[in-house]
Amino acid sequence: MSRRRTLNIPSAISSDPEDEDVFGGDYEPGQYALSMRGATGAGGSVVAELTGADLSTPLSVAQLPTPYDVAETVTAPLTEHERGHLAVCEQALHGFRKSVVVAGKALEVISRGRLYRETHGTFVEYLDDVWEIRKSQAYRMIEAWPVAAAVSPIGDINEGQARELRPVFQEYGQEAAVALYREVKELRGDRRVTAADLAEARAVLPPPKQLVRPDQVRDVLTVAAAEGRAPRLAPPAPQVPAQASGEHQADEAGRDGVSRNEVDEGAEAIAVLEAALAQQRQIYDQVGGGVLAAALLYDSARGEHLRHQLRQYANRTAYRMRDASEGQEASNA
Repeated sequence: MSRRRTLNIPSAISSDPEDEDVFGGDYEPGQYALSMRGATGAGGSVVAELTGADLSTPLSVAQLPTPYDVAETVTAPLTEHERGHLAVCEQALHGFRKSVVVAGKALEVISRGRLYRETHGTFVEYLDDVWEIRKSQAYRMIEAWPVAAAVSPIGDINEGQARELRPVFQEYGQEAAVALYREVKELRGDRRVTAADLAEARAVLPPPKQLVRPDQVRDVLTVAAAEGRAPRLAPPAPQVPAQASGEHQADEAGRDGVSRNEVDEGAEAIAVLEAALAQQRQIYDQVGGGVLAAALLYDSARGEHLRHQLRQYANRTAYRMRDASEGQEASNA
């Protein structure tokens, strides 16, 4: 049974290219103007009964049911209670406009409760047919919502930001993750907090055992910014007052022939490279300790494919990191 309707979720991913491309996933620009195929039918009355909201009212995370598990062996039709949960969760996804929290939790309830089972055999089929959203994106949203919910009293975050906070949430605890976001937000001041800012902040944290208290996060980030290890968190350069009339005006290029735009682009590029380096170190740590051998033993074909892909992207990265003059010579050859 096919059910079709329209769903727009424009902010599941930030519109900032920095949040999407630098730390991206397997999504493409514009992907998140999603179309949901289906009609709620009588679900509107169920939503109103369970939450006090009608179909035009976006739901809050508190109005969604707590995720629960239903065994794969259960094939019985949904109970009226489960149909109510499905209607509520689909209404949350339909009304989702700003925060990843509501959609992520709604997807988890549908997945773990197998609330799709009357119309679809698997959760993946349900995602593809009803929401036109890939499995990888859905699970990123499911993983992100607890982090986003914890941070939400300070400010709504998008999926890219939640993805950078999630390792802190898992390894250091919720209080440390909230403290990290709060301190980055404070250090950035009027500047918008991005996923790149959070990645840089996470990269300078000491090992979990050395971070005794969440309130130490601010000192760690402040020192890192002062030492140049977290340049994105450093205070902005003071504005140079305009020179008085008749005084010599410096040209736009400055003493070294570098324009202000080039300086800004260079600082941004350094921050991107530092964040990429932090991710490379994390990848290096993750693939050690017999991971490849275990993967090949479990599924040799898939393991070989993944090893090939990792080596291919490592080689591509090395190619991009060639000396600029070498690259110019090659292009002129």
